Amino acid sequence: MTGQNRQKSLSEVFRELERDKNIQVQKYQKDQKLKEELSFFYHVKQRTKKDNIILVLIVLVLLFVVSLFSRNYIFAVNVDDGPKNAVGTFEKNEDPRDVYSILSENMSNLQQKEIFDIEQEIEFETEYISNKDMPDGETVTIQEGFPGSKIVTYVTSYENGSPIEQNSIGEVMIAEPQNEIIEIGTSQVLKEYNVHIGDSLYASNESSLKKTININADEWLIIPRYYDVKLLEIIDESWFKVSYNNKNTGYIPVQYLTSETLSPGISEISRKTKIVDKVDINMDLGRPSGMLLSDYERILSNQPSDVNNVFKDNYMAFYDAEQRYGINGIFLASIAIHESGWGTSTISLDKYNLFGFGAYDGSAYQSSVTFSSYAEGIDTVAHWLTSNYLYPAGTVLRNGEVASGRYYNGTSLGAVNVRYASDQQWANKVFRTMQNLYSEL
Repeated sequence: MTGQNRQKSLSEVFRELERDKNIQVQKYQKDQKLKEELSFFYHVKQRTKKDNIILVLIVLVLLFVVSLFSRNYIFAVNVDDGPKNAVGTFEKNEDPRDVYSILSENMSNLQQKEIFDIEQEIEFETEYISNKDMPDGETVTIQEGFPGSKIVTYVTSYENGSPIEQNSIGEVMIAEPQNEIIEIGTSQVLKEYNVHIGDSLYASNESSLKKTININADEWLIIPRYYDVKLLEIIDESWFKVSYNNKNTGYIPVQYLTSETLSPGISEISRKTKIVDKVDINMDLGRPSGMLLSDYERILSNQPSDVNNVFKDNYMAFYDAEQRYGINGIFLASIAIHESGWGTSTISLDKYNLFGFGAYDGSAYQSSVTFSSYAEGIDTVAHWLTSNYLYPAGTVLRNGEVASGRYYNGTSLGAVNVRYASDQQWANKVFRTMQNLYSEL
């Protein structure tokens, strides 16, 4: 046999077929993968197992058919001029391959891709901001943090049903996360005093409020001892900017003020001091005393002169009258004490009338009004004084009524004395009783 007439062996044919097949399959897989990745968002389609089987079967059938027509034959030709007889001889295949095993192997080696979306949470971050107007180390959350969310698209590759690779190929934001913002205090003096901006501080001694941050600056106004101021700002940890009486703003050195933490009980002392400091014979009796119910109980209880416990048992009636009509309840109680001798007079005992209300000179007992209880008498006189003595005509009272102003002459004790009592010393006597009661605060 010559070189050009040499026939290929069956094993060589199968090896070439297998090599060609592998090259085609690899090229197909590479092209297919590239195509899927480039056109994912628009034309990606999942191949099913059935499609892969059909494709492989078609390729293998074509290869098989080609192999049938390409078998190696060896032809011996007689070079004589006589009749020519062709004799074909088959070369033995030294490396036989089972076509069915090839088909089975390729059919089982299937690849698939799955595309799916997953919603994922995006964690928020926390920001910390220093705040010189907060006590050192104290934290306040000024903005709550909220996580965001996004949709992430993944592609998972499978081979023979088992995942071999997973990649994210895109994401879509649904909600941006909101950062948490936390303020951290840095002020040592606020920590020491245990106060915040807007809280009350108290003058440890009589102190001078300055218009400027200068210890030698002229005094603007004096803050009495124990009086409170409102903290507005800290200046260099050594000066406080404050407001006094909710209207006068200025500066005062830190060491001149104290707090409830540094001076326990100072707030209660301040409250009582401001009440007592207003006691004056010319004070406005048409304004509430500012006392608490507990103050009335303490002042009117355990008084040695109250032998019948009249005022001890009726302290709430005086407090209620102040709240209902706006009259100073201590003034009202002082009139009752003065007129009834601490509840020992005949009129007070027989008629529950502590004020001698309605009585006229010469027939006091007969003309005085009888009440069903001390509380009723206290309420009636409070209403009478408010409407007729303490407000000018036409004034709308706290209870919604309109004052008659029939005997109005002013709101001080002396003004009420003019038309309420014939005794010219009545105002002074009542005021001394008021001073004694206030001193019990």
